[in-house]
Amino acid sequence: MNLSRFLASSRPACLVTTLVAFTLTTLPGCGDSASTGNTASDSQSEAATEATNAASTGTPAASTDEPALNSPSTGTSESAVDATPTATDATTGIEVPPPATTTTTEPPATATASSTSSAPGNSAADEAAAAKQLESDLAALNIPPDWLATVTSQWDTSKPWKDARLEIRRLLGKGDDASRREGIRLMWDYKTKGDMGNGHEYGMYLFLGGEPLWAIRAFRERLAEPQHEHPPYFDAKGLASLYTDRGVFSQAEELLLEGLDWKPPKAEWSEMRQAEMHDSLGDLYAAWGRLDDARTHYQESVRIYPLGKPPYGRHLLPRRAKKVQAKLDLLSLQSLAGASLKDGTWQHTALGYSGDVKLSVKISGGRIADIDIQHEEKIDQGATTVIPQRIIASQSLAVDGVSGATVTKDAIVTGTLEALRKAGLK
Repeated sequence: MNLSRFLASSRPACLVTTLVAFTLTTLPGCGDSASTGNTASDSQSEAATEATNAASTGTPAASTDEPALNSPSTGTSESAVDATPTATDATTGIEVPPPATTTTTEPPATATASSTSSAPGNSAADEAAAAKQLESDLAALNIPPDWLATVTSQWDTSKPWKDARLEIRRLLGKGDDASRREGIRLMWDYKTKGDMGNGHEYGMYLFLGGEPLWAIRAFRERLAEPQHEHPPYFDAKGLASLYTDRGVFSQAEELLLEGLDWKPPKAEWSEMRQAEMHDSLGDLYAAWGRLDDARTHYQESVRIYPLGKPPYGRHLLPRRAKKVQAKLDLLSLQSLAGASLKDGTWQHTALGYSGDVKLSVKISGGRIADIDIQHEEKIDQGATTVIPQRIIASQSLAVDGVSGATVTKDAIVTGTLEALRKAGLK
């Protein structure tokens, strides 16, 4: 299926979108399709995005031929960039301090639950209603939103984008709403002046910054561009994740199935990309209630991950496979009710978005009494606080996620599962 045709059929006409909501900018894929900015600079910017991930986590990074973007939806999620790179950015040469290990305390004001388990029903009529409501919400969306005019930034916008993007990540990672909005404002300032490379980070920062509707619009525009230097994996997975949150499952499925057919410019990334897309499809089908399909794609992801030969982060692929296996196991675990759990504190370290997520799960009276987390997640939308609270309150691992933080949520849930196994969960 042609991706641009699919996107056009699932959203208002491009011209209407341009006139109503984006009068200040030229939309990719609408009107003049000439690219803006320097091609080499854009390619370096995409590589820098991934180099940031590799520097701070050891996650597979990309050359300029293959930017490795991790899942936000599903995944994946949040899986696009870290808030603040550590060590030295391999492309920009900018040295930045490593993040401090964080022990979760109070949830930030921006934490917003996704609607994975409370999404509209799975019938065709329910999905059609959800799709109609989504388009209505998008039509009513003002770009930029009214609140943006009330936000000021002390940042000198004459500085280059390679510096501004680091400041945006820092602001989004602070966890308070004022900083989040300042980060979005700074991103918008650079976009409106046309100094944002090829724009591949536009939807990503909106997604990670807790602006789901705006992110949907941005992802659609990016995917509708007539040409991409690299397959837009993150945009497809991010948009599919947001569609899933809204109960528009069929559109998410079509996106991910098309992405499954994409070929990275360098074959050494092929297996990892395939495994990521199967993982994302497993997440979609699990949320959709199509558990047999979810199992099929999770199993394929587990099978393919160890076959990967990426030039960076190959040592992490077995941990990724184990994390997907835990999600596969969760499909058969309907409830913790009746589980015989030994009292004590049980620990497990899971692979998060920015590094290890270390969990200490306290069992008292055979129930989950507390979940303590130490982590280096930077843009987690409060997931490291909210998800443990939901698990404890419901005594269940089947809890809603947090929009823009699916990778972190998966780490907490699968890590808790492994800790409970040590406590005797069968």
